[in-house]
Amino acid sequence: MILGEGMTFFLKIVFWTSLAVVVYSYIIYPGLLALFAHIFGRPVKSQSDYLPTIGVLVPAYNEEKVIRRKIENILSMDYPPEKISVWVGSDCSDDNTDAVVKSIAGNNQQVHFWRSPQRGGKTGIVNGLAPVVDSEIILLTDANTMHRSDCLRSMAKHFVDPIVGGVAGHIEHKTSVDNENAETVYRSFESYQKVLEGRLHSTISAFGGSYAIRKELFQPIPKNAYSNDDVLIPMNIIRQGYRIIYDMEAVAEEDMTDKVSSEFQRRVRIGAGNFQSFFWLLDFFNPMRGWPWFCYISHKVTRWFSPFFLMFFFFSCLLMAILGDSNIYKFILSCVVIFSVSGMLYHQVPLRINRHIFYFFAMNLALLLGSVRFAGGIRSAVWKRTERS
Repeated sequence: MILGEGMTFFLKIVFWTSLAVVVYSYIIYPGLLALFAHIFGRPVKSQSDYLPTIGVLVPAYNEEKVIRRKIENILSMDYPPEKISVWVGSDCSDDNTDAVVKSIAGNNQQVHFWRSPQRGGKTGIVNGLAPVVDSEIILLTDANTMHRSDCLRSMAKHFVDPIVGGVAGHIEHKTSVDNENAETVYRSFESYQKVLEGRLHSTISAFGGSYAIRKELFQPIPKNAYSNDDVLIPMNIIRQGYRIIYDMEAVAEEDMTDKVSSEFQRRVRIGAGNFQSFFWLLDFFNPMRGWPWFCYISHKVTRWFSPFFLMFFFFSCLLMAILGDSNIYKFILSCVVIFSVSGMLYHQVPLRINRHIFYFFAMNLALLLGSVRFAGGIRSAVWKRTERS
């Protein structure tokens, strides 16, 4: 069977459009971003001795293993003690988390404890506790994220510029082995883009373990917001006409698991939250938003939908290779199969390039499954945290 002209034309459109979107998302956009940031970038003011009050908000669910170390880490940072406060929100923890925080708070007025009346996930803690924090700046962070000593000062100095509504910090992952998880490379790639987006106007998302915002700009996010506060809160601030910048010097560290399988469900959850965010951020499809529109479409939307474009690319290529009369699609299909198999055989052939191919496909599969989870309906922000090393 040979494909008719009409079907061949349609499949070619699908094939080349899908390929173009994926290439644009991962290769062309970062290049354009570097060019535009160089030509049109607008630096923000900073002042190293600008030290606003900072309230560190820590959502916690069954974090008894790390919560004491987390609080001690915050209190030990190089920042005037009278200008730091710690606000731990327990999402109905049923381990020893509450008791540990209460014991610390009883001896230190900088530490505050709040327990949610019912489980609401990180979203419920942030929405319930952020309005209570009595500081100019709120640093949102996770219990397993440990900040370096100068992190707060590095973030704070940018808030001297009134146009800055938020500062996203840089997170480095710690691991004891050269594992199969290429998350570190992904984070470096993301960080590179976030820095440039911040120079152009705003980075459109933060890493959830470390980002600071002006308290006056905080707006509650939907109650069922699912693992996407680090997108929705920054975008709400951009909506109000402020900028979100990314500071590579505001460093925090997180431990990470040694296996992609251990992170896979976390990625599925993030994927579901991404598709949820897509429908809450439709107003950013308006080109009148300026650079945030360009960055949002190019960085987030194309990346979130890349699993679908990858499938369109593969199946259109497969049909033209099998049923068409052009050898170019047979050649491309052969390359795709070799590329894919090398990733799937990473455990048998543990080359570095194979690890990254494996990670690329695993994360796109997680995004795809996340879209399925979203389509099934997300009624609650509650989720089970990933156990880390």
